[in-house]
Parts: sequence; C-alpha cells; structure tokens
Amino acid sequence: MTLFSVMAALTFFFMPSNTMLYNSAMEEIVFLPAGYFVLQSDADAPDGYIKVTYDDLDGYVKANDVTAVDYTPVTKYEKTAKFTCDNDGQPVRLRAAPKKSAEVLEVLNSNASGRLYGSIHGDALVGGAGTEWYYVSANGKRGYVYYAHVKADDIPPNIIEKEPEDQPDVPTDTTPQITEDDGMPTTAAIIFIVALCIPVPFIMYYLFKKPKND
Repeated sequence: MTLFSVMAALTFFFMPSNTMLYNSAMEEIVFLPAGYFVLQSDADAPDGYIKVTYDDLDGYVKANDVTAVDYTPVTKYEKTAKFTCDNDGQPVRLRAAPKKSAEVLEVLNSNASGRLYGSIHGDALVGGAGTEWYYVSANGKRGYVYYAHVKADDIPPNIIEKEPEDQPDVPTDTTPQITEDDGMPTTAAIIFIVALCIPVPFIMYYLFKKPKND
C-alpha cells in the first residue's frame, strides 16, 4: 500500500472558524485557527464530539464545528506562528492553565520564544488589560502565557490545496526506433534495409541450384 493510499484512508476535518479543542475531561484547551484541519482519530469519542489530532496536539472537537473533506490537504496544520517574551525585561511564567493560580511549568527568560498554537480566555492578570492567553510550546513544554507579557505573530491564512494523487506508472516502450537523430533519415533507412534484403533470395537460389547435366 502506498503512502498516498494510506493518507487517503484518513479523514480530515476542515475548521471554518476558530474551533475549540477539548481534553479528555472536556476542558477547554485552545481555539485552533480557522482555515486549517484536524485529523480524525480512531479512538472513541463522546456523543457530539470527534477525537482528533492537530499536529502534536490530541483532543476532541465538537462535530458540529468542523466539516469532513474527501481529500488530503497540503497544509494541514499551522506551524509557523511564534511568540516572544516582551515583559519589560522581566521573565514570563508558563502556566498549566490560563489562571493566576495555575501551576507554573516554566519561567521563561525575557527573550525566550516558541511556537504559538492559538488563544483562549482566562483570568485577567493585569486590571483592565483583558483576559486573553496564548497556548504555546517552549523549552519542550506546552502551556499558557498571558498575552500582555508576549508578542505574538498573526496566524497566517491557510492556502487550501489538495495533495496530488499518485499517477500509475506508464510502461516504457523499449522497441528501438529509427529516427533522423540516429544519423540517417527515416526514409533512407527503410530503403537501405529493403535493398539489403532483396539479394538474399538470389544468393540462396544460386547456392542451391542443381547443375545441369552436360
């Protein structure tokens, strides 16, 4: 079975809008970006949900939030968006949840950066500054950073293209062909071959002809 046939057997779901990814406890993880895809997992899911994979993230999405497609997209997941700490020279805390009280997984230095998956709402760490947090990966750990403490790339829109289908191998014709590139025009080559063949019957006739009795 080819790689394409394996991929074709998988089911991708398109996210027409920012789509919430949930963990196994049905707790919110992050809004995944619109225009990208999730891959359905074989694992069972609660009614109304689909077990999916988004690159290196596993979780669940609501079935009504996504649309199944009958092709394999070229760009399935967004992998280019980055965040960079920007907290007036102070370190930034990577937390296990978008809450003030959440466990601190890592203290990121003032110029640390990493991958940005998306955002979610949580506690406001700074009065009047908003409730947005980014779900990120840094130093091998995934967690949340408060949006006011970092700079984040805009997530680019996806250019939706289908992966090309494998084309069957075309048998190669190995029959020698006489062309003008072989050093002799085609018509001349045919005449030459015919001329070589004509004397053969005459030669055979004279070789095997019985001599006349005197």
